[in-house]
Amino acid sequence: MKKAFLFLFPYVVIVSVVAFTFSSCKKVKVLKEGGEISFSTDTLTFDTVFTSIGSFTNSVKIYNKQNQPIVLSEIKLAGGEATPFRLNVDGLPGKEFHDIELAANDSMYVFVAVTIDPTTGTMPFLVEEKLQVTLNEKRFELPLEAYGQDAHYIVDSVLSSATWVNDKPYVIIHSALVDSGETLTIQKGCRIYMHQDSKLYVAGTLLAYGTKKDSIIFQGDRLDRAYFGYKDFPGEWGGLVFTTSSVWNNLNYCIIKNAGNATGFGYPSAIHVSNVEAIGNQPKLELTNCTIFNSAGYGVIAFASQLKFGNTLIHSCNMQCLALVEGGNYEFNYCTFANYGALGINHAQEPTLAAINFRETAPSTYTGTDLNAAFHNCLIYGSLDDESAFNKLDNWGCSILLNHCLLKRTTALPAFVQTNNTLLNKDPEFKGSGKFDFHVETTSPAKNAGVFHPYYLKDLDDKLRSTSTPTIGCYEAD
Repeated sequence: MKKAFLFLFPYVVIVSVVAFTFSSCKKVKVLKEGGEISFSTDTLTFDTVFTSIGSFTNSVKIYNKQNQPIVLSEIKLAGGEATPFRLNVDGLPGKEFHDIELAANDSMYVFVAVTIDPTTGTMPFLVEEKLQVTLNEKRFELPLEAYGQDAHYIVDSVLSSATWVNDKPYVIIHSALVDSGETLTIQKGCRIYMHQDSKLYVAGTLLAYGTKKDSIIFQGDRLDRAYFGYKDFPGEWGGLVFTTSSVWNNLNYCIIKNAGNATGFGYPSAIHVSNVEAIGNQPKLELTNCTIFNSAGYGVIAFASQLKFGNTLIHSCNMQCLALVEGGNYEFNYCTFANYGALGINHAQEPTLAAINFRETAPSTYTGTDLNAAFHNCLIYGSLDDESAFNKLDNWGCSILLNHCLLKRTTALPAFVQTNNTLLNKDPEFKGSGKFDFHVETTSPAKNAGVFHPYYLKDLDDKLRSTSTPTIGCYEAD
């Protein structure tokens, strides 16, 4: 009997409370005539939406400012079934709703999404609609606006040799592969938008020839920036992956941003470079005048490869901005590697730069090759005490040169790291690292501390460098 009482007692209480509630409440009459509603915004706006892709769901509130409940006899889209917009009211999708009750002095959400149909247009175009709400035969309207744009869609594709021209954006969905032996050439000004589940794999060759005025941009395909709070957010897409068979890659004036999620093959990074097949002294990947930032993983991670970077800025990554693993041959000129953390970026442990001649494949089992890395006029800095990690196993050779560099490091450098006129622990005086501005002030110790290099006569801003005492890093000081 004791157990039965425990089960029955809650029901007795509930019945009593419900009975009390009904007996003590008075019926509030619904407003039958007149009345006003208002919206939480005067126009519900969507940023540019690629045709056929759709957008994230936006929302608006409808307010009942009366002291009586109201019944909204109709909530609908003016365009009817033909409209590209769609609604969700009370958890139900549709384009038209009837007899929705709203309590006194209360509000309700209406969720709105849009899918733009493809057109032949190459410029953004405006799609307009109206949300119509009827209260007691009076209609209230809220304008809806979305900008749509047509694009080249590459869906789960293997690409043969081709040239992408700057006529309209390229959108990659479910990844794409430049096949072995094939070359993808991307002309200046192209915009490549990557879906969240996508990477661009290069088994052949990628040539991306931007200019200072018309850079090539790789980024996520969510142009409706309200989805990310109007901020760049790391991990919006996967990244670029250069496989073992890939050769002769060259990127000039490219911006690679908000990449580094863990989708697909390869380490989470903006750029992943696999080990090199025999290609002589030619770099597997050459970056000139490029910017990589806001990666959810590494900026660039390379395994036993060959890289040559010049006038390149890599900053704000969850892991190393640059990680050289398992050896390889590398040359960096006038580069800035900087990390202070950012929205979604936790810079608490991983230093900006790592270079090692091995990789652990299993407990106490290693693979590697000789490591030769030369840094000329490079700036390596951030918020940690030590922004570099150098290590080696004696199974393979290891030689690292810091020539006219500025490096944040409080502990002694290992013997296999050689320095020549390198500044340690000197604040470079960035103009605004919190705003992703890595130009240096005129009082910076990096100014006039570099050494002339005849191949890089201009900086990342296309500004002439000093031919005698240039500034360390990707930007020449004023």
